[in-house]
Amino acid sequence: MNNTSSKSKLKYPLVDSTYDNIEINKSIEVLKSGQLTMGPLVKKFENNFSKFVGASYSLMVNSGSSANLLAFSAITNPARKNHLRPGDRVAIPAVCWSTSLWPIIQTGLVPVLIDVDPKTLNLSLYSLKKAILKDNIKAIMMVHVLGNSTEIDEMLDIVKNNNIILIEDTCESLGSKYKDDFLGTIGEFGTFSFYFSHHMTTIEGGMIICKNMEDYDLLKCLRTHGWSREQSNKEKLEKENRNIDPRWLFINIGFNLRPTEIQATFGIEQIKRLDIMNNNRRENVRKLRRTFMTNSMWENQLAFPKATKDLDPCWFGFPFLVKRKLNMRQLTENLFTHGIETRPIISGNIAIQPALKLFNVDLSMGPFVGAQEIHDRGLFVGCHSKLLDDEKVDFLVKAVLKGIDKLN
Repeated sequence: MNNTSSKSKLKYPLVDSTYDNIEINKSIEVLKSGQLTMGPLVKKFENNFSKFVGASYSLMVNSGSSANLLAFSAITNPARKNHLRPGDRVAIPAVCWSTSLWPIIQTGLVPVLIDVDPKTLNLSLYSLKKAILKDNIKAIMMVHVLGNSTEIDEMLDIVKNNNIILIEDTCESLGSKYKDDFLGTIGEFGTFSFYFSHHMTTIEGGMIICKNMEDYDLLKCLRTHGWSREQSNKEKLEKENRNIDPRWLFINIGFNLRPTEIQATFGIEQIKRLDIMNNNRRENVRKLRRTFMTNSMWENQLAFPKATKDLDPCWFGFPFLVKRKLNMRQLTENLFTHGIETRPIISGNIAIQPALKLFNVDLSMGPFVGAQEIHDRGLFVGCHSKLLDDEKVDFLVKAVLKGIDKLN
């Protein structure tokens, strides 16, 4: 259905392009320079990102999925003082992306799915507490869904009181703030995505942040083959291994998750206007909600997620739940024929995905009633990085409400 020719007819796509000729021209400069692989521009973007979000250390990688993989590879690595061991259990919300979940399995840990609150789309702390009483939960993969989150104060108390490692998957929530802190900076690790559709883009790309040099050194080593080149104690390691060429000194396991200089030059330019783009997203969500609420049909048809306490969300999309039970596939097809692109809220209820049957995933905290409600009744449309005009807002609101009313 969503082929290229169909996409060209879209009146309201999920995504608007966030880059322009500045990024294109800067990319051409990189191509002409001859330095294409990870180099000084990557380092510059990492530093700029740290300043923007208030992180101690930032490390760029080739995707947000790779950032998640690095986070779990770090917390299970024997070189880390406080590390998890094979079979340790990790709580993760049942509404999440696949590569929020797979790194838990890929590093020998056991995911424990936790239900979500359909009013916020995020992790149910009531369900999390039940899981902690039942299981020895060692870590939480907190997925901040579509710019929103769970109740942060209460979650931090749970983490502290139970000595739990907190990882924040912030791939959909760059710019959302809890009090004075950006989401992603609260846990031991925070991950971000710069995929084309996200708050800012490097086309493909991601970032992982951490709080201390031990973790930063480990992440740098794991990102690039396991070698010693970027370690803070590089000279000491070379002296201890004089019989090995220092250029090819491997001190741990590793991957090749390096980004390119072209991705970094995109990031350097994008982050300069991230505040503007995010403020536009916030205003677009306000306009859409106001316009929906002026239509007498909306209250019987839709429920909008609420922001949690002390959170200023920067919405990744414009999500809603249809109140009445409908044929959601028919609704999305009808909206698409009118030029409106939609998608499920992340993957819906990931517990029912067939791939989970192949692996050791703990589903004992089910049934996942909240996640299934989101799966059965949830959608989102784009909220865009450029301000929406009134005509486009009116078109979208009327089309959605008519589309729902037609199926009632």
